[in-house]
Amino acid sequence: MMPYVKFVINTILLMFVITIIGLLGGCANKPAPKPLPGMLGSEENPAPGAPGKVVMPPRLILGYYENPWPGTPDRTGSFPSMKAFAASMTGVGPFWYKATKDGSLEAKDSQIVYDATKSLGLKMYPLITNKTGSTDAVLGDAGIRSKVIDNIVKLVKEKQYDGVNIDFELLPPKERDNLTAFMAELYPKIKAMNKTLIISVFPQVDVAEDVSGAYNYPEIAKNTDFLQIMTYDYHWSTSPKPGPIAPIDWYEKNIKYAIEKCGGPHKVIIGVGAYGYDWVKGKDGETITYVDAIVRAEQNGAKIMYDEKAQSPHFSYNNHEVWFENDKSTAAKLDIIAKYNPAGIALWRLGQEQPEIWPLINQKFPKQQ
Repeated sequence: MMPYVKFVINTILLMFVITIIGLLGGCANKPAPKPLPGMLGSEENPAPGAPGKVVMPPRLILGYYENPWPGTPDRTGSFPSMKAFAASMTGVGPFWYKATKDGSLEAKDSQIVYDATKSLGLKMYPLITNKTGSTDAVLGDAGIRSKVIDNIVKLVKEKQYDGVNIDFELLPPKERDNLTAFMAELYPKIKAMNKTLIISVFPQVDVAEDVSGAYNYPEIAKNTDFLQIMTYDYHWSTSPKPGPIAPIDWYEKNIKYAIEKCGGPHKVIIGVGAYGYDWVKGKDGETITYVDAIVRAEQNGAKIMYDEKAQSPHFSYNNHEVWFENDKSTAAKLDIIAKYNPAGIALWRLGQEQPEIWPLINQKFPKQQ
């Protein structure tokens, strides 16, 4: 029995020595654990362009909310879609307020929608747009600018909104510095309330300077939580000719550009269009929903085609040409967005979309609890 006991003791001592060596020297050479699937930095969830120590915020899944047409009930417009798909979203951006040239805010908010949004557990970031003819005063007059900002702060505080979305459009390039100054004055006041500031901006790649020139991405990024890139309307209602709303190559170029110029994907929310245009020869295009497009195709016996290069459905009838978005074109966009892992997505607008896009959103961008 003695040789066996000696063998056992020697074996135990050898294992003990190996363990000590491993603890002292082995850990220093041990590679860092790889991110789990789905985590930021994993192969499935890269964050190109993000500064190394930036922590990504919880992903935003926003739906822009437009009031029903004048004379129709509050429960029409975007309301049914908001109710039906609230579980897939984190928040809504109601199209409710306009900044005027005297510094006040015109309002068309709805208590029914406000109460429903709160009951659904959705955050609210109402849009502040620039009323036609007010831009020079709102941005260019320091006194009016401060008055608008004070009224925005007061609105957020009184209504207990979760933040606000600045959506100043059709700005001439000369307003570039004024818009940057507006955001620099507004941002610290919004952050003092622990609220979120979003600004909607036009894309920059293959977009006319007179449309995109006012938006200084790097400077604005310093004074906002998120830039929401309006990656749609490559062809618009008054385009020289009809075409896809957001061709996929143009879409990706603008996502990459925005992430680079804004300092990383954590600052960027990508717009997802859900509408279309029906152009009739010699006239401006008419904005249509997915349902409008399908009904018009069926009523006129038109075959819906799909442009693989642009990743967009389209059809023609009589003197009309129609381009719109459906689940296939949206899936292509969501795949592109997923490559860059931005802070979120924003659908323009609720009620225009094909309902089948929501399972795709749930799959590719599940709501984070």
